[in-house]
Amino acid sequence: MGKELLYGALLHLFMVPAVLAQTGSLDGSVEDGRTGEALPGVNIYLPELERGGVTDPDGAFSLENIPYGIYQIRISFIGYRTLEEQVTVQSPESSVRFELSEDLIGMDELIVTGQGSGVSRYRLSTNVTSISAKQMNRLPMVQLDQILQANITNSQVRMTSGQPGTASLIRGRGVVSALASTTPVVYVDGVRVDNTTAFSLYESTGGAESSALADIPIENIERIEVVSGGAATTQFGSDAANGVIQIFTRQGVEGASRLSWESSVGAKTATKDFLRYDETGDILFSPGLVHEHRLSASGGSEAFNYSFSGSMSEDDGVMANNDQVRHSLRAAFGARLNDLVRYNGSFGFISSEFARDWNANFSGSAFDIESGSFGDPESWDEQEYQNMEEYINGYVDLTDISEEVKRFQTSQRLDFDIRENLTARAVVGLDMRNSGQYLYETNAYLIAYGFVPDGTTDQGRLSESTRNYLGMTLETGARHEAEIGNFSFVTNAGAQLFRDDERQLYVNATEVPDGSLLLSSGNSTARNFRRTLVNYGAYLLENVGYRDRLFLEFGARADQNSAFGEEVDTQIYPKVGMVYNLSSEPFFQDRIPSSLISTLRLRANLGWAGNFPTPFSNQVLASIGTFRERMAVEFGTAGDVNLRPERTRTVEVGGDLSFVEDRINLELTWYKSVTEDALFNAPFAPSTGLGSAIQNLGTIENRGLELAGRFNVYRSREAVVDLRASVNTLHNEVVDNGQSAPFAVGGFRFLGSWIDEGYPVGYFRGNRPIFNEDGTVDEIIQNDNLGDPLPDLFGNLGVSADYRNFSLTVTADYQLGAQGINMDEVFRFLSGVQDGRVPEEAIDELGPDFNSFAGVWVEDADFLKVRLINLNYTLPERFHRGLVRSITIGASALNPFNFASSDFDPEVTGAGIARNQGGVGVGGFAQSTLSPSRQFTGRVRIQF
Repeated sequence: MGKELLYGALLHLFMVPAVLAQTGSLDGSVEDGRTGEALPGVNIYLPELERGGVTDPDGAFSLENIPYGIYQIRISFIGYRTLEEQVTVQSPESSVRFELSEDLIGMDELIVTGQGSGVSRYRLSTNVTSISAKQMNRLPMVQLDQILQANITNSQVRMTSGQPGTASLIRGRGVVSALASTTPVVYVDGVRVDNTTAFSLYESTGGAESSALADIPIENIERIEVVSGGAATTQFGSDAANGVIQIFTRQGVEGASRLSWESSVGAKTATKDFLRYDETGDILFSPGLVHEHRLSASGGSEAFNYSFSGSMSEDDGVMANNDQVRHSLRAAFGARLNDLVRYNGSFGFISSEFARDWNANFSGSAFDIESGSFGDPESWDEQEYQNMEEYINGYVDLTDISEEVKRFQTSQRLDFDIRENLTARAVVGLDMRNSGQYLYETNAYLIAYGFVPDGTTDQGRLSESTRNYLGMTLETGARHEAEIGNFSFVTNAGAQLFRDDERQLYVNATEVPDGSLLLSSGNSTARNFRRTLVNYGAYLLENVGYRDRLFLEFGARADQNSAFGEEVDTQIYPKVGMVYNLSSEPFFQDRIPSSLISTLRLRANLGWAGNFPTPFSNQVLASIGTFRERMAVEFGTAGDVNLRPERTRTVEVGGDLSFVEDRINLELTWYKSVTEDALFNAPFAPSTGLGSAIQNLGTIENRGLELAGRFNVYRSREAVVDLRASVNTLHNEVVDNGQSAPFAVGGFRFLGSWIDEGYPVGYFRGNRPIFNEDGTVDEIIQNDNLGDPLPDLFGNLGVSADYRNFSLTVTADYQLGAQGINMDEVFRFLSGVQDGRVPEEAIDELGPDFNSFAGVWVEDADFLKVRLINLNYTLPERFHRGLVRSITIGASALNPFNFASSDFDPEVTGAGIARNQGGVGVGGFAQSTLSPSRQFTGRVRIQF
C-alpha cells in the first residue's frame, strides 16, 4: 500500500507540469459591427503574454501556443473604437468572433504628429485631422492636394491653375509670415520632403509655377495626419509655423498575398463658367481623354510583410499643349529581425512629363482673347471669327513649353523593443527631386505671333531651367510608458537633423536655327543658383494622465539652423497643454446618460513654433556682374549676425462634444497666433545703396474660431448617411511693422499686395476713384486699402452615404469676405473693350489712366464650389467566383458646379503666388488663367 501511494504521488507530480504546459491556438475574426464586412489589418494583443498579431485581408487571425487560461484581449483599428474583452483558451483550438463599432469622433485613434510616436487622441490637447485609407478609398484616384481639399476642415486648399503640375495654395489659420510660404511642412514615413511651389531660376511662363506637392505619390497611403500649427508642431521647431502634413504608407499585413487592380477612364472638359466671351472657349478648348491604371499587392507573415503599388496615367488636357503622362512606383517592406529589432522600409519613385501653355501676365497667352488683345470677340462676323481662330490656333500649336520631373523617396526605419513599455526608433531617409523646364520658341512661332517679320531666320530662342534637390533626414527617438497608481506617463524624446541641398541652372540661347535643340547652336547665357540648409534639434515631450480623465502635456524643442545669424543662440520652442475628459467622470455618467452625451472633452494649449530665414540671408554677400565687359562688384546681401527665425506663439482653447449616441459630433477651437520677430524683406534707406534685406522687424497676428461638425442622419445595418460641415473665421493683421516703410510682396505697380501696419498681409493697395453722379471724377484717394485676399469665413461641406453595396461621396468648399482683382478687365479697358464700370465722362476727363481707376477692378471673391461627386457599387459575390474577392465599379465628377460672386474664377487668383522661391503668396490676381477642369470618369477595382 505504501508503494502504491508513493507511485501515485510521483505520477501526480509529473502530471501537473504536463497539464500546466498544455497550450492551444486562439483563432478568430473581426468584422465591422454595422455592415459585417471583414476588417484587415486589425491589431490583436494579449497584454498578459505580450503576444499579438494582425488580421489578414479576410479579417481572420490566429495566435499559436497560448497556454490554457483566461486572458484580456485588446482589439484596435484606426477608425473604430478599441475593444477589450475576456477570452478563454481551454482546448487545442479556441475560436472567437469580434465586432468593432466605428469611432465617429476618433478618440481612440493613435496620433503621431506632434508626439513623436503614437498617442491616443483623447490624451491630446491639440486638434489633429486624420485621413484614413477608408476615407481615401471612397475617392477617385487624385493627387495629394485634392485629397487634402476634400478632408481638411480648418484649412484652405486652392488650385492656382488648371494647367498640369501647377502649385496649390494651402493655407491654415491665416498667414503667419510676410516672407515664407503658407504651405505646411510635408513628411512621408517620417522623412521631410520637398514642398517648394516654385524655384528661383524657373522659366517664367506668366505665373504658372510648378509644385513639388503635386508630384508626391499617393500610392499605398495608409493615412494622413494634418496639424494646422501651434503647440502641436513644437516637435518640429524652426520649420513648422505653417503646420505639418504627415503621410504614412502601407506596410502590408500578415496573410496570403493579395492583389488589386484598378483602372479608370474618362473625359475632361474645360470649365467655361468664368469666361467673358464664348468665343474663347470655342477656339481654345476641346474635350480630352484621361485614364489611369494601378496595380497593388500586399501580404506576408509575422516575420516579413510587403506592400507594393504602381500606376500609369495619361491626361490629354482640354487645350493644346496641356497634356501629361505620369508613372509611379511605391513599395514598402517590414521584417522582424529578432526579438529586439524590427525593420520597415519604403521606396517611392515618380516620373512626370507634361506640357503647358503661357499663362496670366504674358503677352503670348492664348487667353489674350479674354483680355481684349484681338478686340471685342462679340463683334466679330463669321469671317473674322474664322480668321482669328486660324491665327490663334496657329501660334498655340507652335507653343513648346514642357517640363519633366523625376523623384525618388525612401525611408529606412528600425524599431527597438528594448523592454516592456520602452521602445526606440531610428529613421534615415532621402528625397531626391530633379526637374527640368524647357522652352522652345522657333522662328515659325515668332513669325506666327508677330514678334518678328515673315522670312526671319535663325532668331529662335531655346532655354532650359533645371533644379536638382536632395533632402536628407536623420532622426532617432525613444518612448517610455509607465503607470503609477492613478497616474499614467507617456514620455517621448528624440533628435532630428535634416539637410537640403539645391542646385539650379538656367541657360538661355538666342538666334537658334529652326530644328536645333542644342543650346550651343545659339548665343548662350547662363545663371546658376546653389543653396544648402542644415537644421538640427532635440525635443522632449511628456504626457501625464490622471485616472484616464485629466491629462497634462508639456515639452520643448531646441533648434539650431545654418540660416541663423552667428550671434543667435539655440532657439527653444516650449509647449504646455491640458485635457479634461469630463464625460469620463463618475458624477457625470451618473447624471447624464451616455445615450445623450457620450463625450465631453475640454482642451487648452500654448506652444511656439518657427520659420527659419531664407538661407544665406544672414551672411554678407557681394553681387558679381559685368560692366563694360569687365567684372564689377556691388552690394548683394547686407547680412545680419543677429538674424533669427520667426517665432509664432499660439494659444488654443476648445472642446469636443458627442451626443445622441454619437450621432452628432462637434469640435470647437478658438485660437490666437502671434508671430514675433517677423521677417520682412524691407528696403533700406536709398542713401545706403543696400536695396532691401531680410530683417526681424514685425509682428503678425491671426485669430479665429474653428467649428467642425459631423452628423449621422441615418444609421442601420443596411444604410448610413453622414453629413459634415465646417465654419472657420479668420482675422489677420500686421500689428507692428517695426518702423519699416510699407512694401509690396506681389502684384503690379498700380495695384499690388502690400505689407503695412494695421492691415492684413498682402492687402490690396492702389488708388480709389470716387465718381460724381454725372460720371466725372470727384476724388482720387491715393494708395487706399482696396481689399483683402484673405477670407473672413471659409470651410467645407460633405455628404457620405452607404446603402447596401452602394456608396456616395459629395464634397464642397466655400469662402466669404475675400476680394480679388479682375486683371482681365484691366487689360480690356486698356484695349478699349470696356464694360462700363469706368464712366465715359471719367475717361474723357482723365484719359485711359488705369492707375487712377485701380479700385474699380476689385471684386468680392466669395464662392461655393462642389469639388466631387463620387458613386461606387460593389458587386454581390454571386457575380464573381474563385480568386476574385471583390469587384467595385464607380463613377465620379470632379469640379462639376461653381457658384461665385465675381466675374472671374475666385480660386485661380494665385498666378505669381510668390516673388521668390519659398516666398509668401496670398493670391488675389485673376488674369488669363485656366480654371480647374471638369472631369467625368468611370472605373473598376478588382481585388484578388
